[in-house]
Amino acid sequence: MIRDESMSAKVCLNLDKAKWPTSPLPGQIVLVSTVNRGKVPNVAPKSWISMVALKPAVIGFGCNLKHKTAKNVLETKEFVINVPSEDLVESVWKTGESEHDDASKLKKLGFTLVPSVTVAPPSIQECKAHFECVYDSDKRYGDEIWIFGEMVFASIDENALKGTSRKRYKYLKPMFYLEERTYGTLGEIKKTKI
Repeated sequence: MIRDESMSAKVCLNLDKAKWPTSPLPGQIVLVSTVNRGKVPNVAPKSWISMVALKPAVIGFGCNLKHKTAKNVLETKEFVINVPSEDLVESVWKTGESEHDDASKLKKLGFTLVPSVTVAPPSIQECKAHFECVYDSDKRYGDEIWIFGEMVFASIDENALKGTSRKRYKYLKPMFYLEERTYGTLGEIKKTKI
């Protein structure tokens, strides 16, 4: 094999993502809100998330089956994907440190739970966008589950729709989970020349 001297050598990456010191697959950090049968809310950060279909609009996220998020979605068949901005990073991180299934605990973190438009789980007022979803299906892999939900309502801060695309994304300030308690944000926002 001929190698360009300016190119870095490739090394094998462990197939266990938990052991990656650097992730080439950063995931956007969102807060998933759910409720149990008793309507007790729970909020948890997730970063394995993606749109998976446009028509119908389906979004999916990964989770551990032992988490309240998975248990609540499988029990009630509804959830809300809330999109926080970097301004909320400390509060978002703290939601992952312990169970947050009480509105007063969430309020101490700076989050206000507000009624959603079409589903029982609340939305988080301080987040910049919200996707209300109903359970579509799931796929399980050992202790992990990928949950698919059809979006039934979506909302976004009005300011995220104003100005150039660069200005709109700078307003959203999305965060991406890297590894080892590290996150990143959008640096330069560029358009292709094509």
